[in-house]
Amino acid sequence: MTSTRSKRSKVPLNKRHLARLSKIAAEDHESFYARRPEYQGRLIAVVLAQGAALHYLDRSNGVKDLDVWSFFALPVEQNRFPEDQRKKHVDFGPSDLGRQRYELKLAKSPRQKALMARWSNEHVGRRVDLMMRGLACDPEDDPADAIRTWLASGVRKPGSSPWHLRQKAVILVDPPERRGEVVWDPR
Repeated sequence: MTSTRSKRSKVPLNKRHLARLSKIAAEDHESFYARRPEYQGRLIAVVLAQGAALHYLDRSNGVKDLDVWSFFALPVEQNRFPEDQRKKHVDFGPSDLGRQRYELKLAKSPRQKALMARWSNEHVGRRVDLMMRGLACDPEDDPADAIRTWLASGVRKPGSSPWHLRQKAVILVDPPERRGEVVWDPR
């Protein structure tokens, strides 16, 4: 375990890191279920995305932060997920990935600068960004296929979440029996 600060960790990500992300996401899901009990049993998958997922594949991109997305099957009567704009930031905790170094001078706004200063003081490890989305699919659908279908919609919507995720990799964190499976590889 290290508290070394760096912009990006070059330590290879492995299934042990993914298991820790699974636990972090599960804690987030519990608070979500308390607010939205109709989504219990509708979790399709949890994935690692963006730069950290690309690093999982190529071991050269480096890990700045860890973007974790949870995907739920939308109930038939709903066409919009209630928390699709939510982004929660938590601490990965002490690990071989070290701590993120925040360069406050690069903040794009006073609000971002304040957040970066807070994270720098509060986090002892890398930042984990937790996002959620609802997909128009059945809870029993294959998780990788459901996510690929969602990612495919990004081709027609530049700047959208699926468009951004298509630019880098997507790796399954959960279901546990498929942990580490590649959902999307843009290379």
